[in-house]
Amino acid sequence: MIAGFGFSTLQQRDLGDLDEILGRIADLGASHAELSLCGADVICGGRILGDRLARLERICARHKLGYTVHGPLAANLMDGAHLAIFQAAVAAMLEICGAIDATVLVHHTGRIAARSAAAIEEAHARERDALQALGDQGARHGVRIAVETLFVFDRGRYTATAARLAEELRAIDHPQVCGTLDFSHVYLYATFLGLDFAEQVKAFAPVAGHLHVHDSFGRPKLAKTASASEDLAFGLGDLHLPLGWGDIPWDALLPQLAFQDGTVFMLELPWHFQDEARHCAREAERLIGLIGGAR
Repeated sequence: MIAGFGFSTLQQRDLGDLDEILGRIADLGASHAELSLCGADVICGGRILGDRLARLERICARHKLGYTVHGPLAANLMDGAHLAIFQAAVAAMLEICGAIDATVLVHHTGRIAARSAAAIEEAHARERDALQALGDQGARHGVRIAVETLFVFDRGRYTATAARLAEELRAIDHPQVCGTLDFSHVYLYATFLGLDFAEQVKAFAPVAGHLHVHDSFGRPKLAKTASASEDLAFGLGDLHLPLGWGDIPWDALLPQLAFQDGTVFMLELPWHFQDEARHCAREAERLIGLIGGAR
């Protein structure tokens, strides 16, 4: 069920430090790395920059790691006004994934102004159609597009809950389209909406072909703070904490879950917590052993 664990990269835009970062990830015993190409200059106006891609290919080939990729954070397939440019960039990213043998492209689910139920359903239909087309393109490159659970902290904005996104992925019913379960994102949105966190995770798990793992307290950031350190002190928002720093009940939750075969347990640990990376690697190995244990 689980193909291994890895860490996401936070490299420079020109990829200048990526080789070193991948070396550190391999030294931690990880099987995979998630390339944060959302923060790299490899696509320009929907067109792949060939020299940058060649550099990326050379760097990746130097390391015995499996790869996944995080695509553009702002690509929003519910946004009709910018749909064509978002689709072009995501399609280019799928081609890049194929070139470096990445198995998964992580893509954020859509967000819109919550004007009416009809507008929300129209946006979902637009996103389904776009993901069907991108799934076909992913098939040509041997890449799955894995749609990630998100959150909003504004009643005037809408994004799908984990349970609703699972329904959408089932409706798309494409072998190259699956879900990315970000546990902390689900926790935050469940708290904001007054939903049961564990039930939302259980609803999404069967469509999940990729995992984003980091800790939090599930407290929506609705208070103004002065710094990221204050967010940490108050436990507010999407903190991307090392495992065990927050209160996600991993040991109780993971045995109840089963995911799609080939799923990667991907740790999203920001640079300011890198001192905790070795602890997180060992904890990931332990937690992977718990997954699906209640079956």
